[in-house]
Amino acid sequence: MSVTKIKSHCRYCGHDTNHSVLSEHNESSRDEYSFDRAYQIVECLGCDTKSFRDVFEEVEHAYQIAEDEWEVPTSIDVYPRFIKGHRSLNGDYYIPSLVRRIYKEVLLAFQEDALILAGLGLRGTVEAVCNDLEVSGRNLEVRISKLATAGYISRKDAERLHGIRFMGNDAAHDIKRPKTEQLNVALRIVEHLLSSVYILEEEVQGNIETLITEFDEFKELLDKKLGDFTPGDELPIAAILGRDIRRVKDSLANIEPILLSKIDSGEIDTLSKGKIEKYNNSKNELQHYVLSQANK
Repeated sequence: MSVTKIKSHCRYCGHDTNHSVLSEHNESSRDEYSFDRAYQIVECLGCDTKSFRDVFEEVEHAYQIAEDEWEVPTSIDVYPRFIKGHRSLNGDYYIPSLVRRIYKEVLLAFQEDALILAGLGLRGTVEAVCNDLEVSGRNLEVRISKLATAGYISRKDAERLHGIRFMGNDAAHDIKRPKTEQLNVALRIVEHLLSSVYILEEEVQGNIETLITEFDEFKELLDKKLGDFTPGDELPIAAILGRDIRRVKDSLANIEPILLSKIDSGEIDTLSKGKIEKYNNSKNELQHYVLSQANK
C-alpha cells in the first residue's frame, strides 16, 4: 500500500518537514456551502513526531488564477499547536518549578494566539526569576538593573529585559496586543535569561573551569587541593592551588581576608596562618598557610 507524503510543520524539528499520512478521514459538501475537509494523523519522517492536521478547503470561495486553473482558499491547523520556528529549551528541568510553570504557560498562550496574555507572561517570567534569585527592588525596573550589577546577566542583557518590561506594561495597562514578531524576539530574550541563569550554570559544573568569585566556591576548590599535600606543609595559596590559581586570581584580594578571618575564628581548622615571605622569587611577600592534621 502506497503511503501519502506531505509537507507539514513539525513541532519537534521546528520547521516544515516531510510527513507520512498515517490515517485520513475526508468530508465534503456541495449543498449550501461548498467545502472539502480532511482530518489527518501524520508522522514526521525525520523524528517520528505525530501530529493531527485539519485541512479545510473553501471550494465556495475558489477564484480563477489562469484560464484553466483555480485557487481554493485553504486553512490548515496542526495540533498540538506550535510556535512557528520555535524550539523549546533543552534542559528546562534545571529551571525552578515556579519559573518553569510560568514559562510553559507563556508558550501555551503564544501557541493559542493569546498574545496579550503571552506578553504579560513574559514579564511575569522575569519577575519570577528575580523572586527566585532574591533580587529585590521597588519595581521591576530596579530589579532588572540589580540582576546586572549582581553579575547574573550582562548590561546588554538588562537593556533587552527592559524591553520585555515595556511590552508587559503595555499589555497590562493599555491592553495593547503585541505583534507576533515582537513576541518571537521577546521569547528569545527571556529564554536566553533562563538558559544563562539556570541551564548553563548547571551544565558547566564539572565540565568547564570558570572564574571563582564567591568564598564558598573557593573553599570547595581549596579543600580538594589540600588533599594533595602533607600535614605540616607551609605554602601560599598560589602554591596550594597550582594551575587553578587562574580561577581566583582577580578575586583573591577579596577572598583571602575572609579565609584569614575564618581561620582566626576556628571555623576553618584545616589550615593555620604561617609566615609571610616571598615564594619562588615572587615579587611580593605572600601569606603562607600550614596544613594541619585535621585535613587528613
